[in-house]
Amino acid sequence: MPKLDASSVPTTEITVLEDAFHQLPDGALRTTLENLSLALRGGQDTFVVSEKEDLTPAEAAKLLGVSRTHLYKILDSGALAYYVVGSRDRRIAAPDVMAYRARMLEMRKSHAEAAAHMDELDDLALDEFN
Repeated sequence: MPKLDASSVPTTEITVLEDAFHQLPDGALRTTLENLSLALRGGQDTFVVSEKEDLTPAEAAKLLGVSRTHLYKILDSGALAYYVVGSRDRRIAAPDVMAYRARMLEMRKSHAEAAAHMDELDDLALDEFN
């Protein structure tokens, strides 16, 4: 899984990338290149992953932003599918990692919304007592 280090990409190359995606019609490729240029301009390193690529636990952990130890707990719980290579090495399909990441982000969003709603209820309760 190649990593594109944002600090190693000259701003002139990012400008060329921006010029290129502006030439494209609206669509998935234009959106992808635009997101790439925004990430690089923002100093964010980027991973390029093919849909057909299988990832090592270390690579999957990087994409998910968790430790490798925590990833093994996720795999052992059955929350993320994997297969074994050789006698014990694990591999995870890139689409499965991305789907798990999307579920994880959605769950975080739901929890944040619930917490915000609880704050609103607390404020309403305090207003009632005043």
